[in-house]
Amino acid sequence: RTPPPLLRGSCGVKMSGEDGHPRLLPLYESLEGTLEVSELTYAISLMRQLARNGQLEGDSNELALQLPVNAAHFQRVLDANPKIRDIMMEENENADLQYKAIADAKARNMRDPSMVAVREAMGRSSIMDLREAIGPDIEAAEARLGDRVKKDKAMRRGSVDMQAGRLVFFHDQDDKGYREQTEMVYGIGVNDAQKNVTVVFRGSRTPADWAQNKKFFGKQIKNPVKNLECFAADKTVPDKVYVHEGFHEYLHHMDGTPSGIFENLLPILSRHPGYTLSVTGHSLGGGLANIFALEAACRTDIPKPVLCITHAQPLVGDSRLSRSAARLMESKNLYLLRLRNVEDSVPAVPAFSPKPSFHYCHMGMELKMYDDDRKETVKLSRTRPRLHDKLHNTKAMVTLFVIQSGVEKQKRAHGLGEHSRRLELYEKEIRALGDDLAVICSQ
Repeated sequence: RTPPPLLRGSCGVKMSGEDGHPRLLPLYESLEGTLEVSELTYAISLMRQLARNGQLEGDSNELALQLPVNAAHFQRVLDANPKIRDIMMEENENADLQYKAIADAKARNMRDPSMVAVREAMGRSSIMDLREAIGPDIEAAEARLGDRVKKDKAMRRGSVDMQAGRLVFFHDQDDKGYREQTEMVYGIGVNDAQKNVTVVFRGSRTPADWAQNKKFFGKQIKNPVKNLECFAADKTVPDKVYVHEGFHEYLHHMDGTPSGIFENLLPILSRHPGYTLSVTGHSLGGGLANIFALEAACRTDIPKPVLCITHAQPLVGDSRLSRSAARLMESKNLYLLRLRNVEDSVPAVPAFSPKPSFHYCHMGMELKMYDDDRKETVKLSRTRPRLHDKLHNTKAMVTLFVIQSGVEKQKRAHGLGEHSRRLELYEKEIRALGDDLAVICSQ
């Protein structure tokens, strides 16, 4: 069966999904899911640090560091450690949103089609046994629930059974505290129901993070789009592009070699043929996700299209990189979508670079959400280099860092809590934009 023209790949790259037909969630569910995992990255990072310090109760220290792990595991940790909420608040985290994200992920796992099939096969009398056993130990669950579970094919849908969505890899430094990490923090998750692998980057939490944020002068690199055969000789695709120096350093060692993300990601993708790759993150994490997704889309060993949805992401590259990303989107190798609140200044910075040949410009599609005291609700638009945007970004950068006007309003608009509130508030308007991400990101 030939995929529809819109979803047909180019450059000879392999497409994800059955018969080369990628599986993409509808727009609203994609925004909701990426926001959730972006928030969970903060919570998981903090819980892992508490576990390393032995600050959790009972078997929670071991459970919080266990991989693979799903939302039910973390729910058990939260239930056994009420003090975590207070610790989250002390660390200036949004405990309510993080608790909600874990609860929602657990509930979604239990509603997953594969889980429904299991419950039907087992009979209603065993559902509570399944809920009870799903968190701590899969093998123990199978032994406890008997041959009915082992024989049910719906249970055998991944390396860890009975878990639709799970975290399989998490990169943080064992010997560094939550606020002391000197490398970027990221995780890799797998969802068997959605046939998706997700890479999620954490936002700024450490002095090292802020140091990288401030390295915005720009670094000239070889255009990764040129790595694809169909663009190698294309004169309209520039040979060199500029990227945010600090973000690029986080993704690559100082000598320019990869930091190991692909080394960790490729074996996971090889164990899940036909799965799509999604990339996401909030703030700094969104900037890292944007660059990483573009690099992934330029590799022949990564299934296409690569989907990147970010929240409150700063600028990461120049207009040449933006035009190159547009070519990747036209060829159906990459889909880019940024979600931002209009009052948030972070997506407008850095507004400029001291280098005269480097002018920052966003990539892909942008979905703006307005505060509820405005007549506007949401606006979807494609990124284009415009003088108006440069002036707006410069004003936002001066307001945020020099005048420091409206700091509290800015913090609220930048936080994932406000993103979540507006996403829920404008659900009807966002759904009216359409469901098909491939169509929306190709406008």
